Amino acid sequence: MRRLFLLLMLVLSLLATTATAEDGRVELVEKLGDRIPLDVQFTDSSGQPVKLAQLIDKPTIMVPVFYNCRNVCNLLLGGVAVALPEIKLTPGKDYEVISFSFDPSETPELAAKSKKTFMSAMQAPDFPREAWHYLTGTEENILALTDSAGYFFKETEDDFLHPLAIFVVSPDGTIVRYFVGSRPASIDLTMALIEAREGRIGTPIQAALQFCFSYDPEGRRYVFNLMRVSATVILLTLGSFLLFLILGGRKKKK
Repeated sequence: MRRLFLLLMLVLSLLATTATAEDGRVELVEKLGDRIPLDVQFTDSSGQPVKLAQLIDKPTIMVPVFYNCRNVCNLLLGGVAVALPEIKLTPGKDYEVISFSFDPSETPELAAKSKKTFMSAMQAPDFPREAWHYLTGTEENILALTDSAGYFFKETEDDFLHPLAIFVVSPDGTIVRYFVGSRPASIDLTMALIEAREGRIGTPIQAALQFCFSYDPEGRRYVFNLMRVSATVILLTLGSFLLFLILGGRKKKK
């Protein structure tokens, strides 16, 4: 009876969560394999109109924010700025980055101010400014992009309720990976961009990386987990040796 009660409470909790998400539409629905519309038009930080197709001709990191955000959006942009210099690919050649505002009232001037702030925070003078785009757009075009990516947000009186996430798309706009949180790891971004270049959804490789690498909170980076990998190799070797002895013994008896 106790287990049935706990199961019932879990189901009711899930139903309540789903109802809240559907009513307020503040959620992230991963749409791996779907394409974002590349024909929608935005305005870049210099005030020039630009279509996504003009920017997305290589693997691209998409960062949805609003520039007047007073808390988590700045953390997200700061986390991306920290991760970008450590990506083992060439920005502008191997990949692009697009930050876009989901607040239609924001202006290119705000986008330019945000770009200046986080390009400086990156502390990587060799990172090309033209490889990280900051866009604003109309409500219609913003929703066309966010809806296609399963990114649902809600405007309040003076703020937005929204997921804290970024996603990576391939050159044809196919969504290959999502990252939730404000500090995407550079190794994960590197692998996602490689997968995007090859047009693959990267779940199996991501699982392998999470097994082989562990996050070092002091160094704030991923390090190779020698103990875990070595233990696995030893266990596999011992298992193979034991299997060899068992099968060998059976053959002798026969």
